[in-house]
Amino acid sequence: MKIQVKYILSLTFFYLILTTCFCQSEQKVNPNGYNKFYYENGKISSEGSMHDGKPDGYWKTYLPNGKIKSEGNRKIFELDSIWKFYDGNGKIITEINYLNGKKDGIKRIWNSDGYIVSEENFFVDVKQGIDFFYYPPDDSMQTKGKVKMKIPFDKGKENGIAYEYDKEGTIITIFEYNYGVLKKQEQINRINKIGQKEGTWKKFYPSGKIKAEATFKNGKKTGYVKTYSESGNLANIQKYVGDSLQKEAPELTTKLEVRNEYYEDGSIKKTGTYLYGIAEGTHKEYSSEGKITGAKIYHDGNLIGEGLMDEAGNQQGPWVEYHPNGKVKAKGNYVNGIKIGEWVFFHSNERLEQKGTYDKKGKPQGLWQWYYDTGKLLREENYLNGKREGRLTEWSDTGAVITQGEYIDGMKEGKWFYQIQDYREEGMYKSDQKDGPWESYFVDNNQVKFAGKFVEGFPDGKHSYFFHDGKLKEEGKYIVGNKEGNWNYFNPDGTLLLTITYRNGKEIKFDGTKIKPLLPGENFK
Repeated sequence: MKIQVKYILSLTFFYLILTTCFCQSEQKVNPNGYNKFYYENGKISSEGSMHDGKPDGYWKTYLPNGKIKSEGNRKIFELDSIWKFYDGNGKIITEINYLNGKKDGIKRIWNSDGYIVSEENFFVDVKQGIDFFYYPPDDSMQTKGKVKMKIPFDKGKENGIAYEYDKEGTIITIFEYNYGVLKKQEQINRINKIGQKEGTWKKFYPSGKIKAEATFKNGKKTGYVKTYSESGNLANIQKYVGDSLQKEAPELTTKLEVRNEYYEDGSIKKTGTYLYGIAEGTHKEYSSEGKITGAKIYHDGNLIGEGLMDEAGNQQGPWVEYHPNGKVKAKGNYVNGIKIGEWVFFHSNERLEQKGTYDKKGKPQGLWQWYYDTGKLLREENYLNGKREGRLTEWSDTGAVITQGEYIDGMKEGKWFYQIQDYREEGMYKSDQKDGPWESYFVDNNQVKFAGKFVEGFPDGKHSYFFHDGKLKEEGKYIVGNKEGNWNYFNPDGTLLLTITYRNGKEIKFDGTKIKPLLPGENFK
């Protein structure tokens, strides 16, 4: 169970202050010393030192049943070093490292069986480094099992290559992220229902670079088997059909052909590669002095780009890129293979698609605009050092505003508005997470569709959903991302359809009838 610790601590100390106010007539508060506070049932609720009337030093809070709820240190009133949080049975569920009031170091989460399920890394309150997620251990004496997932974070967002593993440690899914956006997901090394290899299988060097790849169908090699050197170059390729090696596969005996044209003195005038007589790859043109005067890039005989290129293969200066139909796709300048300056992009019907500027490092900078293929404006946003900064506005193809909000350092901040098909929603963001009240409305009649609150991205408090005519559809309460207590579901006529009772996000009752929840890792028998 994920816990937003800042919120929990604020609730804890808010409760502490309330308790102090109500109990001052019965208990003297020492503003510069050790204090204990109690529930109405006489059980201790919290204890620790105060300085100038504010919590400082080591503090503990307790549940009404006397079990410890949290403990940790404050230094100059700020959260410091390790804080621990416990469930209702006194078992640890979360451990977070703090420095100067901010998460800094490892955050660990345990399940109810006492096994570590995740380890997350923070630097100055922002995720940085690799997050690890674990399977339950095979040995009951261990506190964590084998790695289930590894996800790299940079500046609070998933960035780079992430991996999912099976219980044997084999990679089964590869994810590619670009600052929070999932760009690619590939399932590999899978088996079918009867235990046979199926689909793409890959092996990797310890460095993470690919070593070999093959395709299986019903446990048999089918198609091409490729092996690579540790430097990443293709070392060998073979073809299989039904697990049988095809030694004379014609497509593997044919290689790229290099064709050259020469000046009268024998120096190269043009050079390029062809596959089955069709232009493929980079073609270069040279002056009689041996300097490259132009370059063209082809794929399946289609010209996809032309401009200048140096001997190392880096694009330089003005370039034009093309769609497969021959229409211009993009225009702009390169320096050492990096896009810089103003670039414009076009739809395949030659209408403007996108325009903006890259800085010297190839990062988007300043105002960028996107357009529909009809020519109407789709989106405007600003960038600073490659990150969104300032206002983003998006329009429908009819010109209506459908998205608007502000970015600060690449993260959504402040009030945002969206219109999605037949409804719109609006609310506040804080550090790229929903925070505070959010509401959505039906577009055609302006009736409320949803109303609820979020804390650092997690739903919290009462959440209500409504039918198109305004009648209540569903209502219940969250506590820091977990459903809690009774959730009521209604028929369109307003009568109660079903009540589900939750505890810590798990269903425990249907219409008052107790059920045994299915815990993570369990399977239906």
